[in-house]
Amino acid sequence: MKSITKDEIEALDIVLEDVNLTIKNTFSNFLDTSIINIYSLAPIYIGLYFKSLNHDNKNPNWKNRDFVFSTNNYAKITENIVRVHNGYYDFEKLEEYLEKNTFLTSENTFGDAIGHYVVDRESDNNHERYYYIIVSDIDLLNNITALEYIQKNNMRRIIIIVYTREDKININKENKLNGKLINMGFDTLIISRKVENVCDAIIYAKRLEKPTIILAST
Repeated sequence: MKSITKDEIEALDIVLEDVNLTIKNTFSNFLDTSIINIYSLAPIYIGLYFKSLNHDNKNPNWKNRDFVFSTNNYAKITENIVRVHNGYYDFEKLEEYLEKNTFLTSENTFGDAIGHYVVDRESDNNHERYYYIIVSDIDLLNNITALEYIQKNNMRRIIIIVYTREDKININKENKLNGKLINMGFDTLIISRKVENVCDAIIYAKRLEKPTIILAST
Protein backbone atom coordinates (compact mmCIF):
# COMPACT_ATOMS: atom_id res chain seq x y z
CA MET A 1 0.00 0.00 0.00
CA LYS A 2 1.26 3.44 -0.91
CA SER A 3 2.04 5.83 1.94
CA ILE A 4 1.76 8.97 -0.16
CA THR A 5 -1.32 10.13 -2.03
CA LYS A 6 -1.94 10.23 -5.76
CA ASP A 7 -1.92 14.04 -5.64
CA GLU A 8 1.45 14.03 -3.88
CA ILE A 9 2.87 11.65 -6.47
CA GLU A 10 1.66 13.86 -9.31
CA ALA A 11 3.15 16.95 -7.64
CA LEU A 12 6.50 15.22 -7.13
CA ASP A 13 6.54 14.07 -10.75
CA ILE A 14 6.08 17.68 -11.87
CA VAL A 15 9.06 18.68 -9.73
CA LEU A 16 11.06 15.87 -11.34
CA GLU A 17 10.24 17.21 -14.81
CA ASP A 18 11.39 20.69 -13.78
CA VAL A 19 14.60 19.39 -12.21
CA ASN A 20 15.38 17.28 -15.28
CA LEU A 21 14.94 20.33 -17.49
CA THR A 22 17.38 22.26 -15.31
CA ILE A 23 19.89 19.41 -15.52
CA LYS A 24 19.55 19.33 -19.31
CA ASN A 25 20.04 23.09 -19.66
CA THR A 26 22.84 23.40 -17.11
CA PHE A 27 24.98 20.42 -18.06
CA SER A 28 24.59 20.23 -21.83
CA ASN A 29 28.39 20.17 -22.19
CA PHE A 30 28.86 17.22 -19.83
CA LEU A 31 29.59 13.71 -21.09
CA ASP A 32 26.49 11.58 -21.60
CA THR A 33 27.50 9.24 -18.77
CA SER A 34 27.79 12.13 -16.32
CA ILE A 35 24.40 13.54 -17.25
CA ILE A 36 22.78 10.11 -16.92
CA ASN A 37 24.25 9.79 -13.41
CA ILE A 38 22.85 13.18 -12.41
CA TYR A 39 19.41 12.42 -13.91
CA SER A 40 19.26 9.08 -12.13
CA LEU A 41 19.93 10.64 -8.73
CA ALA A 42 17.21 13.30 -9.03
CA PRO A 43 14.33 11.11 -7.73
CA ILE A 44 16.24 10.38 -4.51
CA TYR A 45 16.83 14.02 -3.65
CA ILE A 46 13.36 15.12 -4.71
CA GLY A 47 11.90 12.46 -2.43
CA LEU A 48 14.02 13.80 0.40
CA TYR A 49 13.71 17.56 0.01
CA PHE A 50 10.11 17.74 -1.20
CA LYS A 51 8.59 15.09 1.06
CA SER A 52 10.67 13.19 3.61
CA LEU A 53 13.23 15.59 5.03
CA ASN A 54 12.65 17.62 8.19
CA HIS A 55 14.22 20.93 7.13
CA ASP A 56 13.64 24.65 6.58
CA ASN A 57 14.83 26.10 3.28
CA LYS A 58 14.59 29.62 4.71
CA ASN A 59 16.83 28.66 7.62
CA PRO A 60 19.34 26.01 6.42
CA ASN A 61 21.06 25.89 9.82
CA TRP A 62 17.85 25.32 11.78
CA LYS A 63 18.89 23.31 14.81
CA ASN A 64 16.28 20.56 14.41
CA ARG A 65 17.00 19.82 10.76
CA ASP A 66 17.78 16.38 9.40
CA PHE A 67 21.24 15.90 7.90
CA VAL A 68 22.01 14.72 4.36
CA PHE A 69 25.46 13.39 3.48
CA SER A 70 26.25 13.12 -0.24
CA THR A 71 29.37 11.06 -0.76
CA ASN A 72 30.49 12.09 -4.26
CA ASN A 73 30.25 14.99 -6.69
CA TYR A 74 27.48 13.52 -8.86
CA ALA A 75 25.33 13.25 -5.76
CA LYS A 76 26.28 16.74 -4.58
CA ILE A 77 25.50 18.30 -7.94
CA THR A 78 22.06 16.71 -7.98
CA GLU A 79 21.36 17.57 -4.36
CA ASN A 80 22.19 21.22 -4.89
CA ILE A 81 20.04 21.49 -8.02
CA VAL A 82 17.11 20.08 -6.05
CA ARG A 83 17.89 22.46 -3.18
CA VAL A 84 17.66 25.41 -5.56
CA HIS A 85 14.30 24.17 -6.81
CA ASN A 86 13.22 23.81 -3.19
CA GLY A 87 13.98 27.48 -2.47
CA TYR A 88 17.37 27.32 -0.77
CA TYR A 89 18.88 29.81 -3.19
CA ASP A 90 17.90 32.20 -5.97
CA PHE A 91 17.39 30.28 -9.18
CA GLU A 92 19.12 33.02 -11.16
CA LYS A 93 22.35 32.28 -9.29
CA LEU A 94 22.28 28.52 -9.88
CA GLU A 95 25.76 28.25 -11.40
CA GLU A 96 27.30 30.33 -8.61
CA TYR A 97 25.50 28.21 -6.02
CA LEU A 98 26.65 24.95 -7.60
CA GLU A 99 30.25 26.12 -7.74
CA LYS A 100 30.17 27.22 -4.12
CA ASN A 101 28.43 24.16 -2.73
CA THR A 102 29.64 21.37 -5.00
CA PHE A 103 32.92 21.66 -6.82
CA LEU A 104 34.90 23.54 -4.18
CA THR A 105 33.82 21.53 -1.14
CA SER A 106 35.45 18.40 0.25
CA GLU A 107 33.50 15.18 0.01
CA ASN A 108 31.34 14.13 2.91
CA THR A 109 32.01 10.69 4.31
CA PHE A 110 30.39 8.04 6.44
CA GLY A 111 32.61 9.39 9.19
CA ASP A 112 30.85 12.75 9.04
CA ALA A 113 27.45 11.13 9.52
CA ILE A 114 28.67 8.90 12.34
CA GLY A 115 30.40 11.84 14.01
CA HIS A 116 27.27 13.99 13.98
CA TYR A 117 25.19 11.08 15.24
CA VAL A 118 27.54 10.33 18.13
CA VAL A 119 27.79 13.96 19.21
CA ASP A 120 24.01 14.39 19.13
CA ARG A 121 23.37 11.15 21.01
CA GLU A 122 25.96 11.84 23.70
CA SER A 123 24.74 15.42 24.22
CA ASP A 124 21.08 14.42 23.83
CA ASN A 125 20.95 17.35 21.42
CA ASN A 126 18.30 17.14 18.65
CA HIS A 127 18.58 13.38 18.56
CA GLU A 128 15.15 13.11 16.97
CA ARG A 129 16.67 14.06 13.62
CA TYR A 130 17.50 11.59 10.86
CA TYR A 131 20.83 11.21 9.10
CA TYR A 132 20.67 10.27 5.43
CA ILE A 133 23.73 8.96 3.60
CA ILE A 134 23.47 8.91 -0.21
CA VAL A 135 26.10 6.60 -1.67
CA SER A 136 26.89 4.42 -4.70
CA ASP A 137 27.01 0.64 -4.30
CA ILE A 138 30.77 0.65 -4.92
CA ASP A 139 31.44 3.32 -2.31
CA LEU A 140 29.17 1.51 0.14
CA LEU A 141 31.26 -1.65 -0.07
CA ASN A 142 34.39 0.45 0.46
CA ASN A 143 32.97 1.50 3.83
CA ILE A 144 32.32 -1.89 5.43
CA THR A 145 33.99 -0.85 8.68
CA ALA A 146 31.68 2.15 8.97
CA LEU A 147 28.66 -0.06 8.25
CA GLU A 148 29.74 -2.48 10.98
CA TYR A 149 30.07 0.43 13.42
CA ILE A 150 26.61 1.76 12.54
CA GLN A 151 25.08 -1.68 13.04
CA LYS A 152 26.99 -2.51 16.24
CA ASN A 153 26.01 0.80 17.87
CA ASN A 154 22.39 0.60 16.71
CA MET A 155 22.42 3.99 15.00
CA ARG A 156 18.77 3.55 14.17
CA ARG A 157 18.27 7.04 12.80
CA ILE A 158 20.80 6.56 10.03
CA ILE A 159 19.12 5.73 6.73
CA ILE A 160 21.48 4.84 3.89
CA ILE A 161 20.19 5.22 0.33
CA VAL A 162 22.33 3.30 -2.13
CA TYR A 163 22.06 3.91 -5.85
CA THR A 164 23.03 0.99 -8.02
CA ARG A 165 22.83 0.03 -11.69
CA GLU A 166 21.97 -3.52 -10.74
CA ASP A 167 18.37 -4.54 -11.38
CA LYS A 168 16.25 -6.08 -8.65
CA ILE A 169 17.00 -9.64 -9.75
CA ASN A 170 20.77 -9.17 -9.58
CA ILE A 171 20.56 -7.35 -6.25
CA ASN A 172 18.94 -10.41 -4.73
CA LYS A 173 21.35 -12.97 -6.16
CA GLU A 174 23.56 -14.88 -3.76
CA ASN A 175 26.85 -13.11 -2.91
CA LYS A 176 25.55 -9.88 -4.40
CA LEU A 177 25.20 -6.59 -2.54
CA ASN A 178 21.97 -7.39 -0.73
CA GLY A 179 23.24 -10.70 0.61
CA LYS A 180 26.31 -9.06 2.09
CA LEU A 181 24.20 -6.42 3.82
CA ILE A 182 21.75 -8.96 5.23
CA ASN A 183 24.65 -11.02 6.57
CA MET A 184 25.82 -7.89 8.40
CA GLY A 185 22.41 -7.62 10.08
CA PHE A 186 20.90 -4.78 8.09
CA ASP A 187 17.28 -4.60 7.02
CA THR A 188 17.34 -3.78 3.32
CA LEU A 189 14.60 -2.33 1.17
CA ILE A 190 14.90 -2.84 -2.59
CA ILE A 191 13.13 -0.29 -4.79
CA SER A 192 13.22 1.04 -8.32
CA ARG A 193 14.48 4.60 -8.48
CA LYS A 194 11.18 6.49 -8.64
CA VAL A 195 10.28 9.44 -6.41
CA GLU A 196 7.22 7.78 -4.93
CA ASN A 197 9.18 4.60 -4.15
CA VAL A 198 11.90 6.60 -2.39
CA CYS A 199 9.26 8.33 -0.23
CA ASP A 200 7.50 5.07 0.64
CA ALA A 201 10.78 3.35 1.49
CA ILE A 202 11.84 6.17 3.82
CA ILE A 203 8.49 6.06 5.63
CA TYR A 204 8.91 2.30 6.08
CA ALA A 205 12.53 2.64 7.18
CA LYS A 206 11.53 5.07 9.93
CA ARG A 207 8.97 2.61 11.25
CA LEU A 208 11.64 -0.08 11.59
CA GLU A 209 13.56 2.00 14.16
CA LYS A 210 16.88 0.41 13.25
CA PRO A 211 19.70 1.23 10.83
CA THR A 212 18.27 0.62 7.37
CA ILE A 213 19.64 0.51 3.85
CA ILE A 214 17.50 1.35 0.84
CA LEU A 215 18.81 -0.14 -2.41
CA ALA A 216 17.56 2.03 -5.27
CA SER A 217 18.05 0.25 -8.59
CA THR A 218 17.87 1.68 -12.10
